[in-house]
This record gives sequence, C-alpha cells and structure tokens, in this order.
Amino acid sequence: MTTTTLKIRGMRCGSCVNHVQKSLTAVRGVKQASVNLATEEATVTHDPAQANVPALIQAVEQAGYEALPEGDGGEKDEEDIGSSPAATESPPSQSRADEERKSRQEMRGEVIRLIVGAVLTIPVVVLGMFFHDAMWAAWPQLLLATPIQIYLGWPFFKGAFKSARHFRADMDTLVALGTSVAFIYSAVVTLEGGHRVYFDTAVVILVLISVGKLLEHRARASAASAIRGLMEIQPTTATIIRGDQEVSVPIDAVRPGDIVLVRPGQKIPVDGAIIEGRSAIDQSMVTGESMPVEVGPGDEVIGGTLNQSGAFRFTATQTGEGMLLARVITLVKQAQASKAGVQRIADAVAGVFVPVVLLIAIATLLGWGLLGRGDDRWITAMTNTVAVLIVACPCALGLATPTAIMVGTGLGAREGILIKDAAALARAGKLTHVVFDKTGTLTEGRPGVVDVVALPGANRGAKQIVALAAAVERGSEHPLGRAIVEYARQTNESIPNASDFQSTVGFGVEAVVDGQTVRVHRAEGALAKSPEVETQRRAGRTAVVVSIGDQPIGIIALTDEIKPSAQAAVAELHRLNLRVTMLTGDHAVTAQAVATKLGIDDVLAGALPTQKHEKIESLRQRGAVVAMVGDGINDAPALAAADIGMAMGSRILSASNKPLHNRAERLEKDKKSVDLPSSFQADGQTESVLTEVHAPSDIALDAGHVVLVGGDPAMVPRAILLSRATMKRIYAGLFWAFLYNVILIPIAVAGWLHPMLAAGAMALSSVSVVINALWLRWRWRPRDSST
Repeated sequence: MTTTTLKIRGMRCGSCVNHVQKSLTAVRGVKQASVNLATEEATVTHDPAQANVPALIQAVEQAGYEALPEGDGGEKDEEDIGSSPAATESPPSQSRADEERKSRQEMRGEVIRLIVGAVLTIPVVVLGMFFHDAMWAAWPQLLLATPIQIYLGWPFFKGAFKSARHFRADMDTLVALGTSVAFIYSAVVTLEGGHRVYFDTAVVILVLISVGKLLEHRARASAASAIRGLMEIQPTTATIIRGDQEVSVPIDAVRPGDIVLVRPGQKIPVDGAIIEGRSAIDQSMVTGESMPVEVGPGDEVIGGTLNQSGAFRFTATQTGEGMLLARVITLVKQAQASKAGVQRIADAVAGVFVPVVLLIAIATLLGWGLLGRGDDRWITAMTNTVAVLIVACPCALGLATPTAIMVGTGLGAREGILIKDAAALARAGKLTHVVFDKTGTLTEGRPGVVDVVALPGANRGAKQIVALAAAVERGSEHPLGRAIVEYARQTNESIPNASDFQSTVGFGVEAVVDGQTVRVHRAEGALAKSPEVETQRRAGRTAVVVSIGDQPIGIIALTDEIKPSAQAAVAELHRLNLRVTMLTGDHAVTAQAVATKLGIDDVLAGALPTQKHEKIESLRQRGAVVAMVGDGINDAPALAAADIGMAMGSRILSASNKPLHNRAERLEKDKKSVDLPSSFQADGQTESVLTEVHAPSDIALDAGHVVLVGGDPAMVPRAILLSRATMKRIYAGLFWAFLYNVILIPIAVAGWLHPMLAAGAMALSSVSVVINALWLRWRWRPRDSST
C-alpha cells in the first residue's frame, strides 16, 4: 500500500467532499480515501499495482472535479537547474509557486466578479425597493440583472451543470435553482408587460453568497498558514563547496554528501553534520526553545534553523523529503487531511442533505401554491421556495471540522507538538491515564557520575577506582560506561591502557588493567543488599560496582537527572484529573525514588518492552483511556497499543547528539588504546552502534499518534489541552452549523424568511464556522484550557 495526496479543484461544499470520496473509494485497489474541503486535498491509501495515480485522477474527473498529484512538476536535476548565481532566485518548488499563483489569481477573479456584480446590483435594489409598483421599472431591472445573473452566477451554474451531468445535487444546485427561479419568473412577467418582479432578490442573493465565499476563502487561507509558514522556513538557496570554489545553488540541487557553507545570519539549508567551525544556532522552530544551541564539529544541524554567530561547514546528510522539516510538514499535512469521527458524521449528513432539501423545496412550492390563499399564492410559494433553497446550503457542515483541525494542528506544529491523526484529538478529550517511560522522557537520558564510594578494605581511593573503571569502560558503548569515561576525563584522571576486553550482556564488562582483571558490573549477592548500594538506590541512583578479580573495591553512583519541567508536568496532569503511571526497566528502588520526587501515582519497574505493552493493554481492558509517552525505541509496542501514543523527539532533534559517522570514528579511536578481541565486531556490537542513532528518528515519527519535538515533558499536558481546545471548537462549529439548518429551514418553509435574508444567513453561517475555528488560533495559549 502507498499513500498519495491529490489536489482537488471544484469542491464547494460538504456534498462535494462526499462525492469525491465515494468516487475514490470505488476504485479497485483503494483501501481508504479522506477528502478535506478546507485544504482541497484528497489523501488516498491504495495498492499502486491495482490503482495507480492516473486511475485515481480519472475517478475524480469522472465525478466532475479536477485533480492533480501534489507536487506535480517534479524535481529538477542539478544540471537542469544550473549552478550559476542567477539561479539563486529559483523557487524551491515550482509546483508550490504555481499553486500559490493560481490561488492568488482565483482570489483576484472572485474580487473582480464581486465588485462588478455589486456595482450593477445597487441600481437594481434601488429600483426594486422604491419603484416596485412602477410599470417602467421592470425593464431596467431586467437589463441590469441579466449580466449579473450570468457573470456573477456563472461559477454556481457551472457547478450545478456538472452535478446534474453526474445525477447529483450540491450547494451550487441550490444556489442556481434558487436564483434562477426568481430571475426567470421576473423575466417572464416583464416580457408579458407586468411589473411585480423579484430581480433584486435574485441578484442580492448572488452578491451576498459571493461575499460569503470570498470571506470563507480568505479565512481558509488564514487557517492554512501553518503549512505555508513551515514551508517558508527553509531557504531557497545553499552555498556548497566544489573544489576551492563556493557555488550558490537552489536548495533542490543539494545532495547528500555535499559540503555546505553557512555564514552568520543565514538559515541552514538542509540536515547535516558539522565538519569545521563553531556557532550558536536558533532551533526554536524545531524545539520551541528560545535559547540558542552551541554546536561544533560532529554535531548535527537541522535544515531551516537559523545560524546566529560563527560560520561553519557541514556535510549534507538529508535533503529533500528526507529532511526533518520536510517530514514535519508531511506529518502536519497528514493530520490536516485526516478526519475526526464527528467529521465523518458531518460528511455523511451533507451527502444526503441536498436531495432532502430539494424534496422540502418541492413540498414548500406545492404546499403554498395549492393550499395557500389569495391570488398571489404562487408568488408566495415561489418566494418561500427560493428561501428554502438558499438557506439550506451545507457549506458550514463541510467546513466546521477541517478548519478547526487545520488551526489546531498548525498551532501544535508551532509549539513543537505534531498531531499526526485527527482522531487522536477526540481521544485526548477522554483520557483517564497518562503513562510515562522514565529514561529520556522524564529524565535527561544522559546518565552522569554523582558519587564514588570506596568500600572498606579496598585500599583504593576514589580517583583510582574511577581510573580503573574508565580503562575498562573505554571499550564499551553502554551509556553508563560512556558516562564513567567522560567523568574521568572531566576530572583529569589518567586512564590506563586495558586489554582483553569482554562484555557479558546484562551483567557488565571486564578487561586486564596493569596485569589485573578489573570488572565493572551490577551489584549482586550480599553486596546488592549492602547499606552502600541501598543508600544510592533510595536516592534514585544506579550503583555500579568496580572489582579487582572477585574483590569489590568501590561503588560508582550514576544518576539520570530528572528534566526540570517533569515535576510541573505531572502536577498539571493531576490538575487535569489524569492518573500518572511510570514504566521503566530500571531497578524498583531507583524507579520509586524518581516517582516520589515527581509525585507519580503508580510505578512498574524492571519492565521489558513486552511488559510495557501488556500494562497498556491491561489498563485499556479495565476501561481506561490511555496516553503512552516514550522515546519511540523500546517503547514502540506500548506507543502503538495506547489510545494516544506520544513519542518524544528529543533524541533525534537535539543538536548535541553525535551523528552516525562520528560515533563510529570515536569507537575506532577508542579501539586503538584498548586491545579488543576480533569477536567484538563479529558479534554485532559495532553494527548496533551504527544503527542506534537512526532508530529513534524513524520510530518516534511512526509509532506515536503525536510527536513531541522538543522532548519536554511539559509538552504532554500542553498537547492534551490543545487537543481538548480543538475538539471544543469542532463541536461548537458543528453545533452552530446544525442549529442553523434545523432552525432556519422550518422558518423558511413557514414563509417567515425573505430570500435575501436567507442568502445573508447562509453566507454568515459559512464564515462563522471558520471564524469559530480561527478563534482557537487567536485566543489559545499553551497553558490555557478555557478556549
């Protein structure tokens, strides 16, 4: 299965969404199709062997709409683009520029059409209001109303004709019928020499609906600004080094392996790893943190972030769709294209709404015409029928949900909260439990040495214990081992050479140092229950034992520092009436110490990935609605099992993480001073080092329903508050959309609503649901749950 996004042209209401969706799902090989009125896109999951892109486009066109693949126009090769300075003005994506230009042209056309129609409408309204009984006034109104009916009404008549060809009805059908009935009736009366005409009703309806569509267009463009803002973050050009020359090329021409130069004040064009120079980088667009990050050789840089100070060179590692920014944009688009359950209901209602309205309109015409009183009962019947047709347009139903989702996901992207699935928004409002992984989620994920204890009778000081342990651990890639080596270097300890390195999975490492076998291992036996070890564990620390032979000589205590915002995040979740659980593979005493500091309700320690999954399933079977927060590696099963999986992105997005090749280089460097056996590479340990860095990025972006980019625990309650606020806007928009139709259609049938007022109400309903969604953008703040 593959996923294809199509740009859809010609959709004007919720009924159109339903028609396009049905046409796509009817194609053999299509598993699922989601059509979004607000973004004018269709996201299709399909088997390319059975349903290729041309087949999908053909299905949309047969339904009476236009379709083209997103990004149509393709990428240009470097030879096609050129590398001269003149190419620096080339846009990063020609298709995006064409799309924006076409949208501006459409907007300009709508404005011109509206101005011309409004100017011609004014005298028609004046004649209709003040000279309604004058015999001569009908002909001038006919002459003025005819070009309005044709020019301003053309988009509606064109849409209605397309719908009729496919034996369906939509918003254009209602508008075309409503205005045509009033216009044709008035034209016939005028030609027969009468003067009781309703040209003003027909033209005012067209003007008011056109105003509403224009305002709706502008509001939808505002709601979609999150995607445009993300796209505009990336620069259009890059300076790459070729030989001894600096060459400016379009961003599309940069390839992995290119050496890129970035000067102070410039944006970093693509993802990569610094090879020369140091700087401070503003990563706020990715992490949400305002403080710049210091970077140097070996550190990762992210495309779209801002270089604030020094110049540096880096090797491009990810370009185009592989860049983090591109994947973020893809995630936001997927979220905006996805549908909450309530939207599916609204689309289904809109799909049958127009035929029902046509039946109501026919019943209104016949009821007033046959059962009414007076000589003008058919005129009254016509007027009331026009009001029913106009007031019932289902635009509001089709716009209420997607616009709110667009705004909510856009706000989330700005805050570093990437909501991948709109259905997760609804589930967030029903959460009862939040389950955290400990390491890398509530804690920094970078252990450090905090204490060294010499055991009685060891005859070794703390410095000697650290030096011996560092000599052994220099051959290890375990996080605790790296922390010990780093601590020894920071304290200027002289690290002796070691040989015959051996590692026992789950127990420890050993090597020969100065002719003695030195072991660094976990506490076992009686030592595991000793006061020295228990004291460290109760303090929330991990105790590592250093032994010479079988004789323990000291304990090195390490701790993974709790993130500064973790305690406040847990408190905020409690304020939201959520129960908080921590799952960890750490020792029970250590885990309980961390949980006590943070105020966490429940703890499951020593948990394997499968046990974390089982815990989530157990909670759900008891009726809990669970969010799982993890770093996306060993937590992937639990993330997938939870109602909402929240993947922390700190491990992939922190600029301090060393890229792949530097980790391998450091390992090779360490091997020169440590006599490692040939089996060290043969048993796959080197391979695990090379794959570790990339694993979190893929899983963190795939396993969860929500990705928290900055890795800050405070983002968890923030994401829940945003989800609840977005759902509140969705429900409010649908409430008003349904209420509008439920109240005004009966009023129109009863004859208490003039057609011109019906047109104004219809336009106002569409704009109001979009403004309701934009209210979230204007008023929501990260810590505000009242929006």
